[in-house]
Amino acid sequence: MARYNIDTCAMLVELSVSQWTARKLDRSTTDELVSNKNASEKGAARVNKNLFAGRSELETINQYVTETRSYLYDNTLPWSDSGIRLLPSIKFMEFNGKIQEAEDKFFGLVTEFVSVYPSLITAQAMALGDMFNRTDYPAPDDIAHRFRFSVNYMPVPSSGDFRVDVGNDAQEDLKAKLSKFADERVEHAIGSFKFKVVDHLKRMSDRLGVDVVAGEVKPRVFNYTLLDTAHELCELAESLNIINDPLIEEARIALKRTLNGVDLKDLRKDMGTRNSVKADVDDILSKFNF
Repeated sequence: MARYNIDTCAMLVELSVSQWTARKLDRSTTDELVSNKNASEKGAARVNKNLFAGRSELETINQYVTETRSYLYDNTLPWSDSGIRLLPSIKFMEFNGKIQEAEDKFFGLVTEFVSVYPSLITAQAMALGDMFNRTDYPAPDDIAHRFRFSVNYMPVPSSGDFRVDVGNDAQEDLKAKLSKFADERVEHAIGSFKFKVVDHLKRMSDRLGVDVVAGEVKPRVFNYTLLDTAHELCELAESLNIINDPLIEEARIALKRTLNGVDLKDLRKDMGTRNSVKADVDDILSKFNF
């Protein structure tokens, strides 16, 4: 019997994004490099051309995909090695809306890139010099198909829905294995979020510390993300804690109470506020035994 019945409060989400890398192996330059360095094996080096070196249009798409994946990782929990993530049902509307916006922006950037693609190829003839080869570039009609964006939502597997045409004993064994697998995945997912909380609390504790230099106390420097990320963690802990783990909830309540009324200016300038927040953060950290 599964310990965590999350099939009604969570779902699985799979984000698949592919894009053209605009990288191409330059065999002649590779051979030239290997020969010039007197290497005995041809596989000693590889020269890959950046077909759009010096241009930002394709890099803009790459960076946006990275941002989108970061949003996915920050707002879901790990589930499988294949990249499928666990999404609490309570976050579905917000998450789906953000992902739909991301998909629209992604294809908008792709459309912009495709529209200037032919002229970019012409410009690269000078940028790449002797390494330029027109055949390295796909035909304009084909380039848009090198970019894909899709998201799929799936139910969390439930052992109660496991139906196969095998004997009763074998079916019970399969159900038990599925329940065990699901429990292990849930524990891994919640464990990964605990590590995320602990990592930030440790970073807060470190940045709120002081150094003594030549007998003078010097507060350590930190940027605005220290507080922003802490507030975000409190919000995520409320929605991602799908099994109501008491340690996560206790940490969320304590951190939220600590941050209440604290602003960045006070945290930087007022040593009393700084020391008080650090003491609270250290106390929260002490509750985690890893």
